[in-house]
Amino acid sequence: MNLDGAQKIMYIVIVGAGGIGQKLTELALKDGNHNVVVIDRDEAKCEEIARKYDVIAINADATKEETLDESEVKKADVLVTTTKDDATNLMVIYLAKTKKVKHLVSVVNQEESKPMYMERGVKMIKNPDMTMAEHLYKSIKYPNVEEHMDVGKFAEIFRLSISSNSELSGKKIKNMGLPKKSLIVAIERDNKFIIPTDEVEVLSGDKVTVLSHKDQINKVAALFSE
Repeated sequence: MNLDGAQKIMYIVIVGAGGIGQKLTELALKDGNHNVVVIDRDEAKCEEIARKYDVIAINADATKEETLDESEVKKADVLVTTTKDDATNLMVIYLAKTKKVKHLVSVVNQEESKPMYMERGVKMIKNPDMTMAEHLYKSIKYPNVEEHMDVGKFAEIFRLSISSNSELSGKKIKNMGLPKKSLIVAIERDNKFIIPTDEVEVLSGDKVTVLSHKDQINKVAALFSE
């Protein structure tokens, strides 16, 4: 245990010097004096990331064992694969596991690839392009929903506003008619954060955070649009 509060310096290997890899590198360096190694087959991308950041950039194929050896991957606290090809990511992860890398994280591009990542004990992150498309579609479908996030496979948490002409304004939560399998978990009001009970009234201007089963989101959004 680190008792003096000093942050641990991590050795991070990132496979892929594209947009995700570059942003991840930037965040890691901002967060602390971490040692970052980036691997990419594209020479121009390697030159760009080495020019922009204080990292080692290896222009090579990460699916080859000698490339990972060059990156000293055995020392890595974590290896992250960020390419848009699941076959590449999975091959790199397989090699990293044989070299006893402590933690493995990867972007997952195709839904059908998830079981293979799970078998290898990988922490999975959904492809950001798909995530962005899903968020945009939800913004189209639920225009009164401001923010939303998946909570596991079956639920979402999201924020809505109580408009000035809303029929819900002045009602107690227990009288709002919330659908089953949905729950108001927080209210933001005049710079105050309220964890509500059923007796709390919602007011015009409130920002309301709702936890709901996915099959009830349409009903919740419709209720708040009244």
